[in-house]
Amino acid sequence: MGKYSSRMTQESLSNRDQQLHPVWRGVGFAFMILIPTIAIFGSIVLVDANSKNGWVAIPPEVINHGFGGPLLYVQIIVGVVIMLIMSVLFQLITFVLYRAFGPSRYGPLDVPPVTYNGPKKSR
Repeated sequence: MGKYSSRMTQESLSNRDQQLHPVWRGVGFAFMILIPTIAIFGSIVLVDANSKNGWVAIPPEVINHGFGGPLLYVQIIVGVVIMLIMSVLFQLITFVLYRAFGPSRYGPLDVPPVTYNGPKKSR
């Protein structure tokens, strides 16, 4: 230890700002349960409606001849697609809300950004 250094450490600003509010953990848990549930029931409804109306032809390779009904694989595929679409949709909404209502991009110790107008023209 040098003559002019000290052993005192201060909690950094980044560690204090990164603590997650407990409400957001509950929202994440709710979405973790809600999205697959909606996707499962949505895939069942869409596959049944497709069977009645004939919107999309189902290839015979994905027809199940074992347990769970003949359209089990189709329901799984449609459910995974619905889950992906819903996850992307909720992420986009989260990004927009965070950008609108989130903390400032720059902290109190940051230097303001410099505007650059291109090279100076000499006369």
